[in-house]
Amino acid sequence: MTSNSLKKRWRDGEITINGWLCIPTSWTAEVMAHAGFDTLTIDAQHGLATDLTAILPMLQAIATTDTVPLVRVAWNDPAQHMRMLDAGAQGIICPMLNTRAETEAFVQACRYPPQGYRSIGPLRASLGDEAGYLRKANDEVLTMAMIETADGYRNLEDIAQTPTLDALYVGTWDLCMTMGLEKMADFDDPVLLGMLDTILNVAAKNNIMAAVHCGTPENAIKMREMGFQMVTPLTDTFSLQQAIAEGLRKLRD
Repeated sequence: MTSNSLKKRWRDGEITINGWLCIPTSWTAEVMAHAGFDTLTIDAQHGLATDLTAILPMLQAIATTDTVPLVRVAWNDPAQHMRMLDAGAQGIICPMLNTRAETEAFVQACRYPPQGYRSIGPLRASLGDEAGYLRKANDEVLTMAMIETADGYRNLEDIAQTPTLDALYVGTWDLCMTMGLEKMADFDDPVLLGMLDTILNVAAKNNIMAAVHCGTPENAIKMREMGFQMVTPLTDTFSLQQAIAEGLRKLRD
């Protein structure tokens, strides 16, 4: 098993750029990977790639580059975590985590004993080096807990102390909604900025990384300057919508 370059970049103090894949096709995944993103996340929660029929070819396409493949799973389901890792995902982003107990169940499903209870069967992930994969996977697989609910934010300190958790990933839209903010993901809102600062401080105190869903490159620049180690500025679908709309506007003008 090769070393997870994302973990190394974080250890070296680098800030990484994450792309987001909602379209269930290997072609879009391959195009995004060759664009040069540090990581690409296949969205199996709100995206259209919901099972391995679509996700496996996307992982294979990303593997033609040095981009690190992640999967945002649909729910905190141990079977889904294990299946995505067995297929070759190098990290899991788990949504809607509210407590440390839920986070521990997530993280342990991604770790082999004695750190967790992941079942052995890394069919694609271990191609050519099963013994090496089993030996290294606990250290190389990334676990990222989404902070996007009022309960998750209230239990932030406990969640961040979960053993072998690697990162907190802020779901800004859901967090704003569940916290009762008037505007969704307004990165100029002092209330949201205060929450983001708290999450950064808690992550740093517990020696884990902090990532954030930004929506635009402009927001990602702000969050990078604020201190987040991973920023997600672009999705395949939104980028396509913007490019098509802009092209049509120019033609019609």
